[in-house]
Amino acid sequence: MKNTVAVRLHDMVGNPLGYCGRLLLPDHINRFGKWRFPKYFPKAHVLYNAHRARQFRGWGIIVVECPWAAMRISQAGFPNTVALLGTQLFEDQIAWLSRAPTVLLMLDADPPGREASLRIATLLKPFTTVYTHHLEQGIEPEDLSDQALNRIIANYPVSF
Repeated sequence: MKNTVAVRLHDMVGNPLGYCGRLLLPDHINRFGKWRFPKYFPKAHVLYNAHRARQFRGWGIIVVECPWAAMRISQAGFPNTVALLGTQLFEDQIAWLSRAPTVLLMLDADPPGREASLRIATLLKPFTTVYTHHLEQGIEPEDLSDQALNRIIANYPVSF
């Protein structure tokens, strides 16, 4: 965890699973990516913040890629936000998300995020209503101000 900010990880009901690390040094980010997860971490069975967002699932759920974005959007007043911990969606995550009346995908505005938005929307549409918000190229949800997040999210039925 050297040169990282540690983020506590929980399973979808709130049991602690360990920590991931958000790398801070640009050289390390370029070589290893932004996030480090424990070896054998069960990403397929986790949505970051699901144990907190569960009580707000009836409002609809906002889905982002990383814990940083989920924390940022929750801080802006949307506790119904979860993170995929990447760009893949798995069966347990589909089951959890399908219990929400609506899902707003707000993934990073890079090629992997755009591709994932299309793929994930296709996977979820048989189970719930899915909206996709495409950010401007190079923007990540955690880059946005409270005002920008409120403006964007107000356009979708995922808030109280």
